[in-house]
Formats: sequence, C-alpha cells, structure tokens
Amino acid sequence: MLGRLTIAALALAGPTALARAAQEPAPKYIFIFLADGGGVGGMEIARSFNRVVHREGFTITDKIMREGSLGLLTTQAADSLTTDSAAAATALSGGCKANIGALGICADGRIAKSVMERAREKGLRAALVTTSTVYDASPAAFVSHVSSRKDFEAILDQYLRAAPDLILGGGREQFLPAGRPESVRKDGKDRLAEFTARGYAYASDKTSLTKASGAKLLGLFTPGEMSFDLDRDADTEPSLFEMTRAAIRFLGRDGRGFMAFIENENTDTAGHLTDVASMVHAYRDFDRAVALAYEFYLSHRRETLILVTSDHDSGGVGFTLALEDLRIDSKRVSANEEDLKKIAAIPISLRKAAAMLGPRPTAEAVDRVMRDVFKGFTLAPDLKKMLLAGQPPARNFYTDPAANVLGMMVANNTQVYWSSGGHTHQPVFVAALGAGAERFRGYQDNTDFAKHLFALLDNPNSK
Repeated sequence: MLGRLTIAALALAGPTALARAAQEPAPKYIFIFLADGGGVGGMEIARSFNRVVHREGFTITDKIMREGSLGLLTTQAADSLTTDSAAAATALSGGCKANIGALGICADGRIAKSVMERAREKGLRAALVTTSTVYDASPAAFVSHVSSRKDFEAILDQYLRAAPDLILGGGREQFLPAGRPESVRKDGKDRLAEFTARGYAYASDKTSLTKASGAKLLGLFTPGEMSFDLDRDADTEPSLFEMTRAAIRFLGRDGRGFMAFIENENTDTAGHLTDVASMVHAYRDFDRAVALAYEFYLSHRRETLILVTSDHDSGGVGFTLALEDLRIDSKRVSANEEDLKKIAAIPISLRKAAAMLGPRPTAEAVDRVMRDVFKGFTLAPDLKKMLLAGQPPARNFYTDPAANVLGMMVANNTQVYWSSGGHTHQPVFVAALGAGAERFRGYQDNTDFAKHLFALLDNPNSK
C-alpha cells in the first residue's frame, strides 16, 4: 500500500495525481547501473570509439536513452560543491544530502534508509556488483550507515547483518585473516568464513563464478580494486559484463524480483589517472553489461526498470582544438577519427606504464616505455623533464604524477584533454527505461533519484 505521507502528498496534488500513481506500472526488476566518475564527455568518447574502431553501436545511447527518458542530476555534497562517492551514493540511495565521506547518514545526522533496504522489505532480492572493492563507498551506501567510508570493519559487519543475496567484486584482502597471502588485516578475523557460515557460496575466479550455486553468493576476485580491462587476465578475472550475466542468472531464477546495483569503478579510476584508453575500455564493458539488462527488459517490459547514471564526473575530459606547438601563431589542431585509432593502439593502462618506469625513472626507461608501449606517440621535452623529476603536471593533476604526465602526453597526441585529475562539480546524466522511467526526466537533484525509487517501491501496484 502507499505510505501515509505519500497518500497525503498525492491527495494535496489532486485526484488526477492519485489516479496516475495508482495506474503507473511498478517495477519488479530494478537495475541501477553506475559508471563511477563517468561524465557525459567520457561516454561520448566511448560511443565514438565504438562506432569508429569497432563499428558497433552503444546500448546506453542507442537503446536506453532513445527509447526511454533522459535527465541530468546535480552532484554537490552537503558540505562541498565537489562531491566524493560516499556523499553522492548516499544521495542516490537514501535521498538526502550527506557530508563528504559519510555513508548512509544525512548531513543532519539522520540515518538514511536506502532504496535497497526498502526493496528488501518489499520482498525483492538485493545484489551489489562492482569492479571496485565490495566495501567501497558506492556499493556500501546501499546497505550500510557509517560516518566514515574508511571504516571497513563496520561496513562488513553491516553487510553480514543486511545479507544481500549477491555480492561480487574485489577486496579479498579485507576478508582474509592476518598471515594469509594477500591479507592486509592485523588480526585473525576470517571474514570469508563468517560469510560462508551465513550460507554464502564463494567464488574466487571466473570459473568458480560460472559454477556457483546456492541461496547466496559472494564473489571476491582480486585483492583491492579489480583490474583495468587493458591489464585484466581474462582467463581468471571476470569482467563487469561477466559478473552482470552471472548476477542476472542468479537473481532471476525464482521470479521474486530484485534490485541490482551494478558499478564500474574503473571509469573513475581512469579519470583520476587521466587515462583515456582505460576509460574507454571501462565504458565499453559497462555498456555491454547494460546491454544484458536491456535483453532482460525485452522479456519483462512492464516489470523492469533500467537506470544508468553516475555519481559525479572525474576529469572533465573531452576532445578539443589545440595549438600544434606553443607559438602563438601556431596552427590549430583538431581531433579526428585517427585519434580514436591511436587510443585503440595503447595496449596497457597508464598505471601499468608508470609502474614500468619505476619510482625514479631514468631517461633510458622513459625512452624504452615510449618505444615499446606508445608506438607512434611523441613525448614533448617539458613532459619528459616532469617524468624524470617525478613532478605533477599541474596543481589539479596529482593522483599519480607519472601516469598524469603520460596522460598529458596522450592528450598532446590525440587532442583528448582533461580539465583535472579529480572530481568535478558537473551534473551527470541519468537514463531510464521501463516502468517508472518518466520520473527521471529533466534536470533534478541527485536526491530525487532515490525519492523516485521510494515512490515506485511504494506504488500500490508493487509487491
């Protein structure tokens, strides 16, 4: 039934609003896809990359946006115009503004019940899928309430109590007791044993994921965040596409309905590293995962809602005009399709390339990386000096100085420039398709995202 406050609000709005809410189809299957740090500029580069390099379409733009509704969401936190993932995910999941670093707690101290917690109360299954650590801020905001996103112990305690039906991602190092390979714990607590004792089947690699069965499923595929697609061992580590396929198979087996949070963290990490090639491949994997939900939607049109969004933009990336060199009368260079092909030729992430240089790069090491990794690219003398000195290219590029300098080198060769190595305040897109999609149309606050989901879950037509 509609909650009392919801009924009162609709009654004040008039009989037409009440009738419309009663007639609106209620979603039984809800997909929340989050490209962490994924701005419109990055998505458009990935869409163009798909078209030019692979001669493929892009599901997010070609299907979800064209057939559904499209909106923009603000991103600011309660205490900052530029948000972090914790405050942003709290807005998306709980419908209130939070301070930087807080998870599931509003700025005024209230506990923000999440849409996933509400979905569980309605009898739906719940799933968290991410290429980050499973206890990272974005997934954690949907099931936990802690004052600091770094309180991993409290987050995992609340995961045990909330018991989502499926948890897939990285972060194995926090689940293993001290002394075990990969563990970073300083105590003997065996979190993995705690979860398996609560009925979770466990998957540690791609093969075990495909074979997993049982009432609940925990998949931990890497220590720390999962790999960039450019660096991933495809034989052992699943992609987001493969985790999403496993999640749909696992969640859809009994017709109960579900809410699945599915995140690609690598779009954000690539933005921090100013790594356009890794960003493009992360978006491609993300889009393929969305395509699986679209296929599911085609068989359950009236019962499915697909939401594709981001928590904030990272990097402010885009193709642009640039001078050929630093002479004021130098000709302007514009981007073209050949620049997309140059991006396709980059074989590894900038993080891995920076690691090849080592902590104190020599001129010979720099020349070797340019020759072996960035064939056909040129390194400007000023950027080479920065690499040798370990110098960040600017105040707003600081995440990994070597990777950020290499990112500037790639920009000089492709015209893909970044405004920052950090988060920006830009609004993000939200694309919605299916039951209730119209609610997400237009320019809205990010807290409205959760408010719409609460209203849909409380729809009289819902379970």
